[in-house]
Amino acid sequence: MLEKNDILKLAKLSRLSIDEADIPAMAKHLDGMLGHMEALRALDLSNVEPMTGVEDGAMVLREDVPVQGFTLEEAFKNAPEMESDHFVIPKVIGG
Repeated sequence: MLEKNDILKLAKLSRLSIDEADIPAMAKHLDGMLGHMEALRALDLSNVEPMTGVEDGAMVLREDVPVQGFTLEEAFKNAPEMESDHFVIPKVIGG
């Protein structure tokens, strides 16, 4: 079982604040997670081939054919505001 100091160290590393009253519940939850990890580690996976993806069939891809893109007029047709061939949007960083 994880000790109080372990929980506080994990919280600090995760930049989380934990109330003193929540430490036992957090320890129980984390111990459960570690138990699951131990159960996975105990599995014999020596005969299991590594996966590169969840699909085991061949992926059917379309041929990569270049197509004509939008003209500036088409791209800006529904824009509420534009300036020097750019969309004008409200500032979202730094208030």
